[in-house]
Amino acid sequence: MIEKYIIACSKKWFINYQPKFVSHKNFIIITDKKKINLKNLKKINPKYIFFPHWSHIIKKEIYNNFFCIGFHSSDLPYGRGGSPIQNQIIRKMKSTKLTSIKIDNSIDSGYWIHKTPLKLSGSIEDIFRDLSKIIKNQIVKILKNKIKLKKQTGKITKFKRLNMENSKLKTHKNLENIFDQIRMVDSDEYPRAFIKIGKFKIEFSEAKNFKNKIICKTTIK
Repeated sequence: MIEKYIIACSKKWFINYQPKFVSHKNFIIITDKKKINLKNLKKINPKYIFFPHWSHIIKKEIYNNFFCIGFHSSDLPYGRGGSPIQNQIIRKMKSTKLTSIKIDNSIDSGYWIHKTPLKLSGSIEDIFRDLSKIIKNQIVKILKNKIKLKKQTGKITKFKRLNMENSKLKTHKNLENIFDQIRMVDSDEYPRAFIKIGKFKIEFSEAKNFKNKIICKTTIK
């Protein structure tokens, strides 16, 4: 009997960057949160459910009945919570780790499986591209080897999820900080960095940082 695995993504960047990998016959892709229900999952009977990026609550009946694996872009237990990449860029971090965890009843608190270094340079799309490769490699390791669960240790640090207001440029900051504000949301997945002038909204993307200036694309709405 062929083993089945589910890859559940509420954002499509992982699927878009790893089309050949996710098209394997053993993988079933789910992007609709309504399909992550006990009845549907019992029909599929997956060995593992992987959540490369899932913005919705995973119910207790799901992680109690199936081996659910999440991926979090920080060196857990540091950085539990929302928008880990952006929160670490704001804190001037140049690199972090991608941590795979067994999902349990508390946010990002589960036993960890693998940790892999992740650079935080470039645009958010550059980071997503690197992240997709790391997640793919971790999934391959999980499928090939017996899982060893390790308890999270160290000081717990929690992040708050960013919102639209956080994309508003803080123009009193220095150029490096403004550059970070632009690049960390430069994706269709997020509201892009912006300022408002009167009735107009000016969005910024594709930023390049030089010593004394930032060159970028602007869109006026």
